Amino acid sequence: MSKNQSLPTDPQQPILSPQPGYPPEQGYYAPQPGGYPPQQPVKKSHTLRNVLIGVFLVFILFIGGCVALIGGAAKELDKAIDEVKSQDAQPGGPDNPMAIKAGEAFEVSGFSYQAGWSVRTDAIGDLDVKGLKVENNRDSKDSALVEIKFWKGTEVLALSDCTSDTIDPGTTVSLTCFSGDKLPKKYDKITINDSF
Repeated sequence: MSKNQSLPTDPQQPILSPQPGYPPEQGYYAPQPGGYPPQQPVKKSHTLRNVLIGVFLVFILFIGGCVALIGGAAKELDKAIDEVKSQDAQPGGPDNPMAIKAGEAFEVSGFSYQAGWSVRTDAIGDLDVKGLKVENNRDSKDSALVEIKFWKGTEVLALSDCTSDTIDPGTTVSLTCFSGDKLPKKYDKITINDSF
């Protein structure tokens, strides 16, 4: 082949590497072993793999966050349950009525009940608790919701429910008590406990 000859036009003939000293567009092409030009290795695309790894990592972080959130919430719930159990076990808690005497002062879970209250019958003969006042010594606003029970042995003879509006800390209010029970002529003790 001379310099003036053109490149092979036969599609079956492989295009071969140019030889030194000849311009690539019209130089002499020598055959390569195997008859085909060397091929560049095909670059593998790792896009799908990288996306899957990213999705997996986000999923792991999401699961880890959920586990941490649930663990924290469970810890707070356990703490709240322990606090409620502790309050319930205190004298005057819902499951632990505290013995009191008519007219005397007493304290239940940060509420100071003042002396001077009385127990009598109303106009129709029902139990009437009068003049029961309470001061909120707790750290926050709260309401008083209590039961005053009159006992003979293990039997509750009469019950009066007493409530208040929300009481600011350091404030004293009168409770409103109501009952549909008759005042017993004889009883062993009076107790008070939170309604819930």
